[in-house]
Amino acid sequence: MRLKTTGVMATIQEALTIALDHHQAGRPAEAEILCRRILDADPEQATAWHLLGIIHAQAGLFAEAAALLGEALARAPGADLLRHRAMARQEAGDLEGAVADYREAARLAPALTDAALNAGILLERLGRHAEAREAYRTALTSDGASDGGDARAATHLGRLLLAGGDAAEAAIVLEGAVRADSTALESWYHLADARARSGDVRGAEAARRRALALSPAFFGILARAPDSGDDPDEAARRLGWARALEPQRPEPLCNLAATRLRQGRLAEADALYTAHLERAPADSAGWSARAVCRMDAGGTESAEADGRRALALDPAAEGALATLSVLRSRRGDPFAAGLLHRRMRRLANGSAPAGDDDLDALIRATAEAMPFLAEASHPERRNAAARSFNPHLRVRHHDTETRDRITTFWSGAPLNAGARLALRSMVAQGHPVHLYSYGDPALLGRVPDGVRVEDAGTVVPHHVYDLCVRSAEIRYFSDIFRYAALHAFGGWWLDTDVVLLKPLSFGTGHLFCSQWHGLDAGHALVGDAIRAPRGSVHMRRLFEESMRILMSGSDRRFGAVGPLLLSRYVLTGPGRDLLDRVLPPTVFNAVDWTEHSWLAEPGGRALALLSDERVAGVHLWNGMWGPGGPPAEDADAESVLGRLAALHDADASLSALAMRFHSDKGPRLGSERLGHHYTRVYDALFAPRRFEALRILEIGLCRGRVEGWKQDDVPSLRMWERYFPNAALVGADIEDFSAFDGGRVTTRRVDQGDAAGLRRLAEEDGPFDIVIDDGSHASRHQQMTLAALFGRLRPGGVYVIEDLNWQPPDVERPEDRLTLDVLRGFMENGRIDSPHIAAAECRALESAMGRVELYDSLSELVGAERMAGLAVIHRRDGTS
Repeated sequence: MRLKTTGVMATIQEALTIALDHHQAGRPAEAEILCRRILDADPEQATAWHLLGIIHAQAGLFAEAAALLGEALARAPGADLLRHRAMARQEAGDLEGAVADYREAARLAPALTDAALNAGILLERLGRHAEAREAYRTALTSDGASDGGDARAATHLGRLLLAGGDAAEAAIVLEGAVRADSTALESWYHLADARARSGDVRGAEAARRRALALSPAFFGILARAPDSGDDPDEAARRLGWARALEPQRPEPLCNLAATRLRQGRLAEADALYTAHLERAPADSAGWSARAVCRMDAGGTESAEADGRRALALDPAAEGALATLSVLRSRRGDPFAAGLLHRRMRRLANGSAPAGDDDLDALIRATAEAMPFLAEASHPERRNAAARSFNPHLRVRHHDTETRDRITTFWSGAPLNAGARLALRSMVAQGHPVHLYSYGDPALLGRVPDGVRVEDAGTVVPHHVYDLCVRSAEIRYFSDIFRYAALHAFGGWWLDTDVVLLKPLSFGTGHLFCSQWHGLDAGHALVGDAIRAPRGSVHMRRLFEESMRILMSGSDRRFGAVGPLLLSRYVLTGPGRDLLDRVLPPTVFNAVDWTEHSWLAEPGGRALALLSDERVAGVHLWNGMWGPGGPPAEDADAESVLGRLAALHDADASLSALAMRFHSDKGPRLGSERLGHHYTRVYDALFAPRRFEALRILEIGLCRGRVEGWKQDDVPSLRMWERYFPNAALVGADIEDFSAFDGGRVTTRRVDQGDAAGLRRLAEEDGPFDIVIDDGSHASRHQQMTLAALFGRLRPGGVYVIEDLNWQPPDVERPEDRLTLDVLRGFMENGRIDSPHIAAAECRALESAMGRVELYDSLSELVGAERMAGLAVIHRRDGTS
């Protein structure tokens, strides 16, 4: 058979020769074309499949290469082909397949030492150490071991035996390795370790000195500082050898001290640093290191003294300044830390960078205006420290307010999962959302419903965007764009990685937000959330100044026209009258950018930071996660990211939780019975406060007592515990449910007909943010409970009474006035008229109760045409 190559007819063998020539001459494309022609003519040509596989492997297409080499193997099995496919499989990540191929190659051709050796290396990576040892033994005894493979195999085998605790056999094997290759530094290293562990101290010393004679770099290997992957005890043993070899050298002592410090063995670390400083009292770095050690041990004063000693020895030592800065920061003084950092920059640059004196002034102004930032390094107490900062700036829960528009921006790749989550949250809170971008909106990918995509070129010309991307970065442009957009449209600017937890109802006027860290760069305020009226003169000035900085090229660092410019404008510039419009970090940045990874951790730290009532949104810090952004779609369900993703997932809604835990508050009970579906009301009512540290009381813990059902669960408490991750839950019932106490749940045994018991519950377990009466449903019990508990409801709290349209026939009396009628009377004339509430208590209720809302129980409505089964009573909050 003949085929055409470059205008000439050739046999398949000739064509194969030409293809090989192309490949060897560095023309893989021509070789691939010819191989494919050969295979079109004769698919059984194993050599052509083999060459195609090699070409793909060299191009980095390892999975395709493995498949092509498999075609060659199917037609002409051989050890070389198996080795080549093993290499391709290994690079493609198929380690199991690679091991199988290496093993078969070693079986077919025992002289191929590297096949068994490579199988052992991969088996070791897979954690199959017993099989790896056998593979190394095979390589060690193979026919081709005389080519030097025996030394490599012996070294690997000896190392594994040593790791498995068989030091004696390891020493024998490694002695064979150094006989085969007396220049193998690694073999001498492991032999020294094997002899030492076998008790041959002198032999170990001889092996180490032989290694040192072979290469002066051996001392560096032993004395190197351990990295994060090192076993600290192994590192300490290695450093001990280095100290024995050359006692006068400081590296082993200092690195051993650092190892003990990393292990938390602070006393040992301190002693080692002290021994070093006795030999080298002028070592600034040593004093700095001991300062950190003593700081971690709680010796603040001695740590400070060491830091100052380090700086006195070398005033230009960046490490000494950094150490003192860290010490001040850890002591809760970020302002002093920031000034030290400024000094460090001056010394590192040889002079004060432009604007550095202004930066010192900015840090001092921030310290005066926002002293709570001193708690930045103490997450457990910083929200409380910021609580009194601009307390008038809080979200107001008035559902009738018109929501401001939100403007945001995206560029480049399609929206990532974090951005889609953030945009969905903005729409869910009722805000009109305008997403600006350059180019085809389809390039954004999946834009959530309700988001309007706009052309960014109508706000800022495209050439400004191009200049920023060329000379700075996209965040630099975004800082400029937000000022222009807010001046043009007003409302809110939000970054596309801010997930809203509640509607942004702060009233009118400008609003700026702050962050916990970044003060050393002057980044006290940050632009992830800004509100401004349309035509704002402040937004105009910020836009003009940011454009001036851009066009002059004076500062193109990250934040130069964003956090730094904002901070200067408000704290030391013409916007100083806006200081009372600055939100604490709690509102949008409770989880700081330095803590972004906490968002993906299950439970714990980040969740607790979101429990403050002032938290309105969660900044995901998109840029800190890498190109893909935060893993919002793959996060652990117990992490903050997982819980945020579930906020807008129907399968994780309150109604879904009710059905999961078999609560009649949901839409259905099982597949047959219709539920009250109060959860549709509760979700809208409570969702904005879902992460807050609320105190919730529910009266009545299990349905069906009248019907004689078994009281062996607390469905609604389980539902609330999952829905409110930071809430404390108190359950009250006439039955004993104390078996369910634990964690955030406490139960109390209370009879709703016992007024004294209700008052005792109010005093001992209140105050409450939410009270839900799902108890006996008897009218007098509902009214007695309202009188006893409403006074212990916090301002702005919510009191709910369920099942107003059903009263138990064995408890209700003809003379009782229905609670629904009592509430309707209040809605009509502002008066409480109940035979079960004393006159003074009625007047107290009238002054404390705000609006009352009535909702239907769907099961009652369908079954008996009874309406208004649920009452929601809001306590006045002082602003309504």
